[in-house]
Amino acid sequence: MLIPHNHAERERFYLDLAQKCDVSLEERKGDYSSLRAWYLFGAGPEESPAMFNKIHPHIDQLSSFLYSAETTRFSINLGASVPDGEHKKVPVLTQALNDEWLNSNADQVFSTCLTWALTYNTTFIKLIWNNGIHPFMVEPAGLGVLREDVPYLDRQEAVKQKYYITKSELYARLYAHPRREEIIKRITTSYHPPLSEIPEGVDRIVMSQTNPTIYGTVNLDLYGQNRYKARVAEDTVEMEEIWIWNDEIKDYQVVTKASPDIIIYDRPGEQVFMKGELPFIQVCPNPQYDYFWGQSEVQRLVMLQSLRNRRMTEILDLLTKQVAPPTALMGFTGILDEKNFALNRAGGLLSTDMPNAKVEKLAPAIPPDLYESIREIDQMFEEASGIVNVLQGRGEAGVRSSSHASQLARLGSSRAKKRALVIEDSLEKMATLYLKLMQAYDATHFKDINNTPFIAEQFTKDYVVKVDAHSNSPIFTEDLKSMAFNLFKTQAIDRESLIDLLEPPMKQLLKEKLKKREKKEAQAAAAAPPQAEKKPKGGGRKPDLKAVEDRKSTRLNSSHAN
Repeated sequence: MLIPHNHAERERFYLDLAQKCDVSLEERKGDYSSLRAWYLFGAGPEESPAMFNKIHPHIDQLSSFLYSAETTRFSINLGASVPDGEHKKVPVLTQALNDEWLNSNADQVFSTCLTWALTYNTTFIKLIWNNGIHPFMVEPAGLGVLREDVPYLDRQEAVKQKYYITKSELYARLYAHPRREEIIKRITTSYHPPLSEIPEGVDRIVMSQTNPTIYGTVNLDLYGQNRYKARVAEDTVEMEEIWIWNDEIKDYQVVTKASPDIIIYDRPGEQVFMKGELPFIQVCPNPQYDYFWGQSEVQRLVMLQSLRNRRMTEILDLLTKQVAPPTALMGFTGILDEKNFALNRAGGLLSTDMPNAKVEKLAPAIPPDLYESIREIDQMFEEASGIVNVLQGRGEAGVRSSSHASQLARLGSSRAKKRALVIEDSLEKMATLYLKLMQAYDATHFKDINNTPFIAEQFTKDYVVKVDAHSNSPIFTEDLKSMAFNLFKTQAIDRESLIDLLEPPMKQLLKEKLKKREKKEAQAAAAAPPQAEKKPKGGGRKPDLKAVEDRKSTRLNSSHAN
């Protein structure tokens, strides 16, 4: 994208791009508010919460199959043209990368992003370097792109992020800006609701009197429980950060703007993050080829949850009528409500002098398969996301052995594995950016397997970080363990490599103990006296087979001659 050089044209260009990136923002914010309410409460924002929210545990279970924060680990794959000397640096850099991943709390941030990506349709993680890597979750309502019909973030020419900070925080961030005081005077602050704000429960109360008629409004809590809405009393500043691909410098141009349309910074992306790289990682479990934001997992479950809510209401209404059935008073006169009250209280007495008067309880019949429809709806939930009974630890008809159950689980997890591989791509993108940031900013000294010191920047740039053995999903765990033991039995790997593959508790301590044991075994083998070779009997000389055959043939010839 070509950016104008004239100052006035450049500013108009930035403002026009910001508006184009926000073309669907308000529409999407309404959708996200509804999806958030269905995920948290099993009902829409304007409805009372469901008696049992099936969506929340379903999404929780699905996310646990797609990503496991505890077992995920990474490995560095080098390119084909990398010299052999670089392979010596891989083990220590892999350990440093995994440590940085855990120390920066990236495992938990990614887990949260995945849960809300299933709820909405996508979420983002933004990486910031500030004496270390800091990952932050970005809601989809806070991000806009130029082309929503083009998937993948790195194919977008312009990306805009909207966020809010306090005036004091902005003042602190502008410590080196030459126009710091001027900018602070020009900005405006106000109350800004959260990006995924649910509409307030405000009802208009009309109090009619003879004179005058009084109208009023009141903040009335219609829900009766915590709706998990953040409250911020401090006024904030609306900030926008626009990342535009600049064809002239082959890098992103980063524009920081404050309300109302005050451009604070206009600089290359290399000064903010890294050259040619976006700090955003998209997490989209259900991508769609012609829609950037993808599909929502909760959206496909809304109708099932609504059907379940309606069926549960009908069942409870039926059970209520069974406990307190309607009453028919035939042949009675007078105030029937008082008579019905007398019939339905303990020790109540009802009498009448009317002939043929009778009381009849109209209790509905309870069908034997009352909850069968509920079980069918729950089965539809599982079918919608591909979580079969075997994966949930439930028994299956016809299973007679553990190997049979394992085979069924392997075949039944194909849909979940497919989606776990989609999540794996986002993990690998994020981990690769982690290592690139370590190369660009981290000056920690490492030592390779030959004890040669180096820093991460001296490592090759021809690499990609991969999720090691699909360890991001627990579905692959048993296959990995089986493969590790088979490799060890065939002596394709040693004992230390087996520990690395299995990732047991106290891994480092076990590896240190193994090294000490192997060292003692080597010393014992070197100190043992060499065993003497066994000598054959008969003076230690082996018989001459050719001479024996010659003697046999001579004796045979002599016997024939006689």
